Amino acid sequence: MSKYYLTPEIKPQINKMGNVAYTADDVLFDWTAFEIPMGTCALKSFTAKVMGTEAVAANAIDMDLYFAKSINGSAPPTLGDANDAKNIIKTTAAKPYIIAYLGIDATELEDSEDGLVGYNILGAGIGGSPDPTSKTVILEGEPAYASTQGYQTVWVAGITTAGAQDFGTGCIVAGAHSADDLTIVIDGVDADDVFAIGDTLIAFDADGSDETTIGDVTAVAADLITVDAAPNIIADDDEICNLSPITFQFGFEY
Repeated sequence: MSKYYLTPEIKPQINKMGNVAYTADDVLFDWTAFEIPMGTCALKSFTAKVMGTEAVAANAIDMDLYFAKSINGSAPPTLGDANDAKNIIKTTAAKPYIIAYLGIDATELEDSEDGLVGYNILGAGIGGSPDPTSKTVILEGEPAYASTQGYQTVWVAGITTAGAQDFGTGCIVAGAHSADDLTIVIDGVDADDVFAIGDTLIAFDADGSDETTIGDVTAVAADLITVDAAPNIIADDDEICNLSPITFQFGFEY
């Protein structure tokens, strides 16, 4: 009898230039580890939540996903920062670690008519149409990095194919924000049109520079965000963004 495993939500971090539009063939996000039970398995379902731009679903754009494993206890080497152009030396160094590929045709896989308004859901499952597992994506990692007994670690990284993803929010800090202040006053786009409780936040200058980490959202209103930690000063007019504007869940069959 087949056994199935659904991963917890996987949250790649876009911690560089997160509010600046990508171009084609940029690094969408670098290697992000997740754990699955030991053994060879087949990818059977794919779901992604993709934040829009300034509360408008606009980023359901094709992407390439690459899966990798460790080799002799070493994690796959970096492909580069998010929003970086691909670098042939880095992609070549990662080649031995890559074990599978999944191309995402967002036009085919996205929810129709932007039904959730401010973000898209991409997904399909075995037997569905379209079916992202029709290429029979088979994965097997190594247990070296797994923190849970009986599990193995696999990595996923993304590359843009059409470009133009833009995860800017239009939520602008209204006045300089002191360190350790857990409430952030916002101008521009209403914060509760963009963020949900549990989102992890990061701030950028208008040009995507000077990234400043924040904490997780504990409450949100139109012009006020409350977080569980704000260890750094946030400059006036910085843009508050989601550290993980794309999240994934994968379902596997063993």
